[in-house]
Amino acid sequence: MPLFLLCLLCFLVAISVLSPAAETSAIHQHLESHFQLDQVASITDEHGIYEFLKSFEAQNVAMRPTSSNYWCEHRYFQYAWDDHYQIPTTTCNSPRYTALGLQSAPVWTNGSGTSTSGGHRRLGGETGNGSSPTHDYPPCEDNDTAYQIEEDKPNITCHEDAAHACSIDLGITLCPRTCGYCAPFEYEKMKRYGKPQVTLLPSVIYQTRLQETECHGFAATVQQQNYNPLLSLMPAMDGKRKGNLLTCIDRSAQQDSEYALYLDCPEHTPSHRCTDGKVGIGAKQSFHGDIVYAEMLIESEKTLTAMEKVGYIDIQTDTISASTMVYTELLEMFTALTVEFSFDYAGNVEGSVQMVTYKDLIRDDASAFVRCLTTTCVGAFISVVSLVAFLCCHPDKYNLGLMLYEIISRLVLFIYPLILLISWTQQQPMAHEYDLLVQTFLNNEGMDAEHVKHSLAEYFKVKSVIYEESSWLERHRIAAYVVLYVQFLQMVLAFNVHPRVAMLTSTIQKALFNMMHFFFVFAILFLMLAFMANFLLGGRIHLFGTFGGACSAQVRMLFGEFIYADGVEVLSGSALVMYWLYAISFMLIVFFTLLNFFLAIIVDAFVDVKNDCGTLRCTQSFFRDLCTMVASSYFQRKYKLPPRKRLVQYLTEVMDDFNRRPKGEQTEEGKFPLLPAEAIVSEFGVDKTGLTHWLCWIETMATVPVVHYHCEGNEGTQSQPVDKEDIPEEARSKLNTQSEESEILEQRVM
Repeated sequence: MPLFLLCLLCFLVAISVLSPAAETSAIHQHLESHFQLDQVASITDEHGIYEFLKSFEAQNVAMRPTSSNYWCEHRYFQYAWDDHYQIPTTTCNSPRYTALGLQSAPVWTNGSGTSTSGGHRRLGGETGNGSSPTHDYPPCEDNDTAYQIEEDKPNITCHEDAAHACSIDLGITLCPRTCGYCAPFEYEKMKRYGKPQVTLLPSVIYQTRLQETECHGFAATVQQQNYNPLLSLMPAMDGKRKGNLLTCIDRSAQQDSEYALYLDCPEHTPSHRCTDGKVGIGAKQSFHGDIVYAEMLIESEKTLTAMEKVGYIDIQTDTISASTMVYTELLEMFTALTVEFSFDYAGNVEGSVQMVTYKDLIRDDASAFVRCLTTTCVGAFISVVSLVAFLCCHPDKYNLGLMLYEIISRLVLFIYPLILLISWTQQQPMAHEYDLLVQTFLNNEGMDAEHVKHSLAEYFKVKSVIYEESSWLERHRIAAYVVLYVQFLQMVLAFNVHPRVAMLTSTIQKALFNMMHFFFVFAILFLMLAFMANFLLGGRIHLFGTFGGACSAQVRMLFGEFIYADGVEVLSGSALVMYWLYAISFMLIVFFTLLNFFLAIIVDAFVDVKNDCGTLRCTQSFFRDLCTMVASSYFQRKYKLPPRKRLVQYLTEVMDDFNRRPKGEQTEEGKFPLLPAEAIVSEFGVDKTGLTHWLCWIETMATVPVVHYHCEGNEGTQSQPVDKEDIPEEARSKLNTQSEESEILEQRVM
């Protein structure tokens, strides 16, 4: 048992180091608050999803220390004293930030304006003393040809269209010389970053889509619906319609086209964006073996507004997710945060949040993790070997089933930590993967659509590795839980070592058959009521909308959470009668009757077990017996008593010899097997004082009297054993006086 507890303790420490619950909970709690994840469950339509995605990215930017919230171009940075607040303040009047939609002012001017005149036309400043660039600075030149293609204006140049070009993001990438947006740039810190957690990149929005298919059934009828020219007050029903009314989908097949949406190219569409008369929206990517259509929110307001305008979320959308990566400093913990919205066949939106936090074990944490798992493996291996050897040597002394379960539990505690330790050594540090994630964009060759698409592909490759490592951690968390549950059952079974702490197992064992019959009846009635609620009320009360939902609602009702369900107030007539018939039946049969039946079964079994324990004189309280173990070991050494096993074997042989005697002979000699004290003295060579102490100790714990008074008769007469109650009062008092134990030894027999 001490070795088992040591192994279990080391295992608990190891998995706590690998996945610290307190730190993980604190991180998740802060992220839930920062990203307002409590709103996810309340979102019910596409507009709500777009609004949440905008808020999500805004909060992501606030947690990204390299965002424009914290840095300003050196040439536009102003640090001045505020007379009103009596503090230094910073401002950043950058037209480039305005062009990117990061702020609403100032707009770009050609230098003739009053505020910051001429400042907008200057080139970028010198580089700072920070980290080195990953690429050479691009030449400070206008790309008039590319600008003409993007704007579909063959004869326009950046210089001629500067007022327009420099106010949008095209001016940053195609007209840097005209607009004064040339590298290198140098940035001043606007304000301090005050959070212990950081995000690394803009959020990524990706969706999985269902395959479009031909319409069948009544959908085909609606698709080919006629029109009536007389319905002039009902537009779209009084004339011929071009295009299909409905989009029908196959929920068993995933879309695998190159783009999520294909829209007709309108007039003045740039030629490089129009292929076969179609504009592709949302490029295909591969993420962990699945096809997804992704967009990175580099310009979040622009991208999300464009998505909403083209209907990026539509009937073919199966799930749409927003993902970001968070790092918590000092703790070296990395969190993959994903908010997912799924759509059912009726168009309902169901939001969910997934957060998996991975801790990089370095230095002391890694050493402690390895040491604890190694100790667990070694200790569990020793336990398995010793248990198997003991079972082989003494097969008749223990319950075979319990012993086999104990061996299996130790074996699990040996094998799993070994697997965990080996697989952990194969994992790449999460810091390395996050660094690769950042490098996918730092190594980007440009910001055009093709380069961003390539960067997204690299992003999802790294994200797939992060997903696999996070899945590895989640799998091992579940496996560790199973291992702990096996050890938990082992500890419950270990309580059987002492009758007074075996209350739990003894009560369950005594009540087992009654509980089985109870649960059989309970399950039938519970499921029948759930089906009735789902069938009769599911269409009106959303809590009972599905059979699983009805079962879940009844569990809550079972614990007294409610009896008047949300939505009952809208019922009337027969529906209201059906609900109250159901609710009263559930309350009377399940809540009041069956629940109390279950409690009565447990209490009745517990009372029986408690009464059985009350009849045990040889077994005291658990804590007293623990102290007795120590005391008995001490007195055994002090009085040089024989070893327990040898003494038990000797007494067992004496008892067997007594039981083999004829029944009449047993009755003549007395009610109990008689063993003279002198026989023990001669057999084991103990002194009288030690034997007297031992006999008195047995007497205090025996369920029946085992010490008899030997009556001294006249010479020639045979002494007869009597019960302890027949001992004279004077002699009985001597039996309880340890100082006189040696004097009365000859008057005692067992």
